Order: sequence, then C-alpha cells, then structure tokens
Amino acid sequence: MNLKKLLPESSTFVQTMVLILIALWLVLNQLKNPPPTSSDSNFNGQNIPEEQAMRLVNKTAADVGVQLDHLNLQSAALEKQIQQLLVEGQFKQARTHLLEIAAEAVEQDDEKKLGDILLLLGGVAIDEQEINTAEMLLHEALEIAIRRGDTMAMGNSYQQLGRLNIKTRALARYAGEAYDKLWLARNEIFRGEFRDAQNNLQEVIEANLKIRRYGAAASALETMVDFHYRFSDNYQAEQAGIEAAKLYASSGQMSRSQRVLDKLRENGMTQDQQAALTKEILDLRQQQEDDAAYAAEARDMQMMYHYHLQNGDRQRAWDLRIKASETLAKTSDRSMFQRQAEVMAILYSSNFAMDRAKHYLNQAGNLFSGQGADEQAEQIAAMQALIY
Repeated sequence: MNLKKLLPESSTFVQTMVLILIALWLVLNQLKNPPPTSSDSNFNGQNIPEEQAMRLVNKTAADVGVQLDHLNLQSAALEKQIQQLLVEGQFKQARTHLLEIAAEAVEQDDEKKLGDILLLLGGVAIDEQEINTAEMLLHEALEIAIRRGDTMAMGNSYQQLGRLNIKTRALARYAGEAYDKLWLARNEIFRGEFRDAQNNLQEVIEANLKIRRYGAAASALETMVDFHYRFSDNYQAEQAGIEAAKLYASSGQMSRSQRVLDKLRENGMTQDQQAALTKEILDLRQQQEDDAAYAAEARDMQMMYHYHLQNGDRQRAWDLRIKASETLAKTSDRSMFQRQAEVMAILYSSNFAMDRAKHYLNQAGNLFSGQGADEQAEQIAAMQALIY
C-alpha cells in the first residue's frame, strides 16, 4: 500500500496530529492533577480566600497621619486639608498640594523632605490602585535616598516597592477569581441551575467594581439582563441593562453599550427611558473623551518636566509637574481604569511581580537588619509571607 496516497503531502496533517496529542496530554494531566478550586486558593501555603488576602495586603499600608507629621509642614490647616483629602480618597487633589510642597523643598535643597513626600505619595497611590504612578514615585524616592546615603529611607522605599508588587499580584488574583466565578454562574444558567445564579452574578459584579474593572462588571451585568429576561422580569432586566450600558460607556466600549441599549429597546423599554439612557451614555462618552484629552495634556507636561529637569531648570520643571497634576485632577475617578487589560494578561504579568516583590523586600530586610531596626525587619518578614 502506498502511504503517500493516504496521507497529505503538506505538513498540516502532522501539525494537526501533534496538536491533538498535546491536547490529550493536557486533559489527562488535568484529570490527574486537578487545580485547586477558588475556595482553596493557595496563599503562601495557607487556604486564605482572595478577599482576605486583599485585606492583609492593605494592612501593610503605612500610616498617612504619621508620615504627614514627619514632613513638619508649616501650616497645620494645610496638613489637615491634605489628610482629609487622602482619607476621602481624593488622591489626585492631595497629590497636587503635596507636589507644591515638594517644589518648595527642591528650591530649598531639602532632599530629605522631597524624598519623604514622594514616598508618601507612592504609598497612597498603591492604595488607590494607581500602580504605574506609584512605581514612578517610589523609584524617585529611592533614587533620592541612595543619593543621600540614607539607609532607612532606602529600606522604606524598597519596602513600599515590595508592597506595590504584592498588591499588583493580589489585584490580579482577585480579578482572576471574579472571572472564574462569572463563567461558573453562566454555566449554572446554561444548565438550568438558577437557584444561586443571581447571587453569584451579583458577587462578580461587586468584586469587579471593588477593583475598578468596569468593563468586566458590565459584562456580568449583561449576563444578569439575559437572566432576568429568561423569567420575563423586565423591570430587573432593565435596571441591570441600564447599569451595564453606562459601565460599558464609561470604560470606552461604546459598541457594547449600544448593544445593550438595542437589547433593552427590543424587549419593550419605553421611548422616554431610551432617551434618558442615551443622554447618559453620550455624557459618559464625552467625559471619557475629556479625560483622554486631559491625560494627554498632562503626559506632555510630564515629558517637558523631565526635559527641563535634565537641562538644569528645576523651577520650570516643577512648575510643569504641578500643572500636570492639576490637569489630571480634572479627570474623573474612572479615568485611570478605562479599558483595562484582559484578565489572562494581568494574571500572567503578575507572576513576575512576585519575583520583584521578593527582591525588593529582601533588600529592605537586609538594610533594616543592618541598622538594628528590629520592628521594621519584622514588618518585612510579615510582608514576605504575603508573597504567593
């Protein structure tokens, strides 16, 4: 028998067979070693749910009031105003005030005060989930500490950089768990197991809103719309649909927002309700466009800040940096979280965050131990236990 007549001449057949064998091996390996369920999420060898993991990470935040006291601000009223803004989560407004104080420190050649302000801002940015901003500020604080030879400031900077990467990993795992729960809820609905589906979807929505993944929350709400229409509960479906359409719009996904609006229209939403929702969606789109323009303007000023700083014009540089902060303060709270990366991408990249966290915390621990700072060394040990 001539095998050449039976088998294709191209390599397509061979490639297909290889893929089938790999898929078969993966399935058998999965059956042999099933992954842990979300209730058994491994947290450094302990069975701690992701919700508790997030709380443990947040507990490592430095006390804002103590840090403000160390700055020795001349105005007690200004210190109180800044602290109030930070407590209320108005980070962008507080950042502008602190950068103005930092500019004064630059004029006075007070690098210690400048480093302390940048370290404070970096720590608060971690709490606000502004990860990129936090990393930039903390590296600036670290550079100043190294230049001054301030061992404790270096240790504090490394500690916060370690915390930043732990928080990055925790946020990714939290998003991953919410993603898994969404597909489990959809699977329940597909199989006709409706008893817990609504509660599970609501948990997914709340989890994604908590970490400001608005597009993911909108996707879960869209599933909730279909769920309610299945039982002819038009009122609940419309309420979920309205929120989904607005969340999609606020995250820049206008086509998906329109898709939800079309679905509501097809299922009997009144003309007045459609008109009101369309106006809100258009307002959110305009807000997003304004945010994008402000962000671009601030980015340009930040680039000019670095240009003038490199050319030795520190006053001009810091004026631009403060103006950039003022411009960003005009943006909505959601501007930093529009169109976030897919959950698989952030989960993959967060694996490298764990290596960085280990490196930074080891650096901090060595510095603190060398200075006999036992309390800080203990804090580092506790934070190292959060690496997973």
